[in-house]
Amino acid sequence: MERGRPRPQQTPVKKQPLRTWASALLVAFLWTVSCSPAAEAPMRLTLENAGSFWAFQPVKSPGVPAVKDAAWPRSSVDRFVLAKLEEQGLKPVSVADPRTLVRRLHHDLIGLPPTPEEVEAFVRACSSTGQHRSPVAVLVDKLLASPHFGERWGRHWLDLARYAESNGKARNMIWHHAWRYRDWVIGAFNRDLTYDQFIREQVAGDLLPGSGAERDARVVATGFLALGAKALEETKRELFRMDVIDEQIEVIGRSFLGLSIACARCHDHKFDPVPTRDYYALAGILRSTQPLYGLGPMGIKCVNDSELQAIGPDADTLAPKAAEHLKDLATRVQERNDARSSRYRIVRNVADAKAQLKKPGADAAKLEADIAKMDAVIKDWDVKVKALEATVSNLETNFPPQPAFAMAARDAAKPEDSKIHIRGTIENLGEVVPRGLPQVIQVPGLAPIAAGESGRRQLADLLAHPANPLTARVAVNRVWQHLFGRGLVTTPDDFGLNGARPSHPELLDHLAAQFVADGWSTKKLIRSLVLSRAYQLGSAVDAANQERDPENVFLWRKRPRALEAEVFHDAVLSVSGQLDPRPRPGSMTADLPPFTAHEMFSFKPQLVETQMVHRHRAVYLPVVRGVLPELLKLFDFAEPSMALGARDETVVPAQASFLLNSPWVLAQARHLATVVLAGASVDAAEPLDKLFRRTLSRLPTPRERERFLGYLVQPEAQLTTPKTLLSAEALRLEQWTSLAQVLLASSEFRFSF
Repeated sequence: MERGRPRPQQTPVKKQPLRTWASALLVAFLWTVSCSPAAEAPMRLTLENAGSFWAFQPVKSPGVPAVKDAAWPRSSVDRFVLAKLEEQGLKPVSVADPRTLVRRLHHDLIGLPPTPEEVEAFVRACSSTGQHRSPVAVLVDKLLASPHFGERWGRHWLDLARYAESNGKARNMIWHHAWRYRDWVIGAFNRDLTYDQFIREQVAGDLLPGSGAERDARVVATGFLALGAKALEETKRELFRMDVIDEQIEVIGRSFLGLSIACARCHDHKFDPVPTRDYYALAGILRSTQPLYGLGPMGIKCVNDSELQAIGPDADTLAPKAAEHLKDLATRVQERNDARSSRYRIVRNVADAKAQLKKPGADAAKLEADIAKMDAVIKDWDVKVKALEATVSNLETNFPPQPAFAMAARDAAKPEDSKIHIRGTIENLGEVVPRGLPQVIQVPGLAPIAAGESGRRQLADLLAHPANPLTARVAVNRVWQHLFGRGLVTTPDDFGLNGARPSHPELLDHLAAQFVADGWSTKKLIRSLVLSRAYQLGSAVDAANQERDPENVFLWRKRPRALEAEVFHDAVLSVSGQLDPRPRPGSMTADLPPFTAHEMFSFKPQLVETQMVHRHRAVYLPVVRGVLPELLKLFDFAEPSMALGARDETVVPAQASFLLNSPWVLAQARHLATVVLAGASVDAAEPLDKLFRRTLSRLPTPRERERFLGYLVQPEAQLTTPKTLLSAEALRLEQWTSLAQVLLASSEFRFSF
């Protein structure tokens, strides 16, 4: 978490090749020394000097800058961007053509490619005159209102919430009810739940006023605090408790504030203004909070003893009997396991006694008598074990009527402050720290934490307060990153001393101030950004700009980006005609029987990769820690055990191998070929045009047409089945399947330009 001294934001320079590790280290050292003047930032931020650092200064809306080319900007965003470009001597490229733009907007806003009909309608609208509204604005409003918007943008948040449907670690048990949180997030984005309320409901939704379905939804939102991976076999209760709290502090700090607060568990933060006292003040709030994630493995000696939150209209009626049954099951499982262990010990004693009989000088009479007695005891244990196994089996298969359950959080019965854990250990405790909030963030009007309160409500109010200097900045930077491929701050989870400095600090503050002024509306923020000229630029490379700004820090073009794993998955299903666009109710994990012997004692989850296949969008695929579908693993899916604001972006040979050899890709290519050939004449030009329109939203170029049509008449065309065994119709399908696979594997399909 704690890295070396940061480097201030600089205009990128061309990197020179380094021949040795020694020279690499020397250059890195000289660069750091030359580019880190003492005036930029201190070596360490403390509570006393934090106000001098940009991220902890109040957000102020700067004046919109004047620009030389007054005709270029369409919005205030464009003026900030153009001012930087002019300052750097850069000129933006031309705007993207309509076909590129319509694909970009669909991928970015709903995560699905446009249909050929949608593309042509948009192109016609862009070429017509006399319209009252911009075709781009009309399209953007349509996409923002789509239910698919929440599926796309909710997945961004699930990366930060380390969403998963299993525990991970040694006991990778299924979290059967995690999907409710996923669906809540999707719904929150679709209804444009204000971001401040979005925060409050996840941190303290159970403490907010409400009743009925509204209260249940807010309870589900607090699953944010329960989703983390846990060491379910830990035998030290206090260590288990503090590890859970540490993980909660980490995800709260990273996702909402862009701070690594958890680094202060063992000592004052080495770089940021987070003393150890502040860490344990927050720990007290979370010690006073009970995460509800469900029962852990039964029948082993561990300290995990959680439950789930019953919700729904019949919760009060059904929950008590359900809880009693589960408690009885846990008791009987433990008795059954203890009985098995006792029987096993005697069996070992019998084996030892029989071994003694074979030794010279053994007291055979005594040993044989002992063996006979032990055999009788074993028979008694056999009866007991058999009866207990029958009882456990009956309890596992005959649950009483169950209410709906959710992973959630609630206040503990009695609030509790935390002691400082010196060097982070549970054995070396210091003074008690009252429950409290990070001192570096001071906002007016917060209610004090009363003696009978956990403090979560006050924590939520601090995080969501408009005067908090970090929250709005972090949020708008994340939105910018998802739309432009690079954040204004390129370390979206670290706004501290070790993080990057903003490339456009005035623009960042302008967006943060406007975000709050617009009522924390994520959709309004997105709309303002995608309607800017800066977002709509083409991706062409200008040689002069590339020389001066190779990383496109100053936004002279739109950087091409590979589609995320889920977007690629959905795009393939969409163009092949196999996508079921409806939300998938529940989850595959919810369909598995809970609390079975397999789940309690296996170190592997019940769900395996080959079962994780359906035709719905990828956001509804089960996220089982350690057992992800191959497509997600290969195409940079977020690690679901940590808060992650920026995924890796890789282009590696394994991805190409998957696109060429995966049975799933081949099946989708065959479906796509079937679609384009349906109703087509023997003339290959018609299905070829259809294939290109479905996959790339355009017609083939003359050169592409020549090559593709030429391929179809080659006698040596590679087929999965010998040509002599295929009918003419089957041969045609095989040939077009290979053409469809070429386009599905192409860079133009896999990238957003």
